[in-house]
Amino acid sequence: MTQPQIPMACDAAKHAIEARRFIGWHGLPAGCASDVLFGIRLDDTWGAMPLGSTFEKARSHLVELPGYGRALAYVRDGAVAMFDAMAPQFDGGWPALSTDLGAPETTFDWIFGTVAMPAGELVFAKRGLTIFLNPESQAVAYISVYVPTTVEEYARRLRPPREKRPR
Repeated sequence: MTQPQIPMACDAAKHAIEARRFIGWHGLPAGCASDVLFGIRLDDTWGAMPLGSTFEKARSHLVELPGYGRALAYVRDGAVAMFDAMAPQFDGGWPALSTDLGAPETTFDWIFGTVAMPAGELVFAKRGLTIFLNPESQAVAYISVYVPTTVEEYARRLRPPREKRPR
């Protein structure tokens, strides 16, 4: 029987996110504050955004980090629930991370703006990580990292909305 992986400390998670190094990643530790992970205190400047199939609100704030586009921190109950960013420039590249992650627990179809990406959302819920991939080009469009959970909880409480709808 293998021992369960112990989540990284908040400081180690901060360094992994900043370095864009997710090989060996085992999820955000529960209870990390936004000021510890991103140097941003939770205050009235934070927005609110619904996540998951239940549209449960989370406080959201843009995070400026090199190697990511449109990075957002999401907070619930005073702790970071998820970090989500576009176009991550992985240390070691996507092929190395893909090898480390192995097969996803599940895949979902997702919409990149208005373009369907069949089976392109690769969910590694037990490792607290989801990759949004263009299945044709194998280019990574987004990464989401979170506290390890089940696929069901990820879909219900964390899955970020991606589809753009005309007004």
